[in-house]
Amino acid sequence: MATTEQKIAGFTSKRLLSSLKAVSDETRVRILHILSFGAFSVNEVVEILEMGQSRISRHLKILTEAGLIQTRREGSLVYSYLPESLVPFCTELTNLILSYKEDLPERERDQKQVSIILENRERKSKGFFDRIAGDWESLQEEILHPKVYRSWILENLPNQLHEIIDLGCGPGGLIPYLLPKAKRVLGVDSSPKMIEAAKAAFGNNESVKLFTAQLESLPLPDNSSEAVVGSMVLHHISHPPAVIEEVARVLKTDGIFCLVDLVKHNQEMMRDNFADLWLGFEPELLESWLTNAGFILESISEIQTDSIFKILTIKAKKKGGLYVHSN
Repeated sequence: MATTEQKIAGFTSKRLLSSLKAVSDETRVRILHILSFGAFSVNEVVEILEMGQSRISRHLKILTEAGLIQTRREGSLVYSYLPESLVPFCTELTNLILSYKEDLPERERDQKQVSIILENRERKSKGFFDRIAGDWESLQEEILHPKVYRSWILENLPNQLHEIIDLGCGPGGLIPYLLPKAKRVLGVDSSPKMIEAAKAAFGNNESVKLFTAQLESLPLPDNSSEAVVGSMVLHHISHPPAVIEEVARVLKTDGIFCLVDLVKHNQEMMRDNFADLWLGFEPELLESWLTNAGFILESISEIQTDSIFKILTIKAKKKGGLYVHSN
């Protein structure tokens, strides 16, 4: 059986020139820069670069074959992205290019177009949750089966905590169950209407603090909380690794992250009816994001529901001595 070193050497000898050729084209360099902001569908890259779809598809194919990017299918859409870890040469080449991003062609224009795409995604998601804030609990009962995973969360959270963060708290359905576990629960959501609904229920409770914020940029200090719960929230996030890194930042050493989401599925109606950006996740993908953010996985399992969906549960612990970037 070939060793890792032999596999890497074989990859390099076969693709060294193709990787270098792939980045010799201005458009493909611009695509690498665009994908450094997250995963984008072919149509979104077309919109950003204002080029024909066949041309963009060809460039994406060349970058994929060179090992510089990867693709994933979300129902009928295919997204391209920079992998979390590549063969060393590809990683070094991509990082080298991006280290000179200030000098890249059309950088400011591309970044502006990327911002428009991301803002449109956020506006669509936020608008959806603002509209259904009052009905969210009943909708969850119908589709996501919160009772099934709520018990898992409570079993895996330590007792007598000082503080728990409820990430994407919505109207606060989980908060009453978290309160016996901690002196204080911080509920954060990007939807003002969701926070309004939560405040109507818990505004007079001194043990609950609620605020509106982007989950990729939490207004909380480093190393401040002992536990974070993220239940059915990541599939609404444009770039989940950014949220996971924020969780690592705000957690204390050995802090617990209880993550619940849907296992990868192909139900397009979730995108259309519930503003989902991701149609669930492969366990391996979430595991890689968590590991790269500095977590140790303590458990990972799947729960079959009475519906077509499976629920993925992950308990992770923040490593000691972890350095994370503050915003």
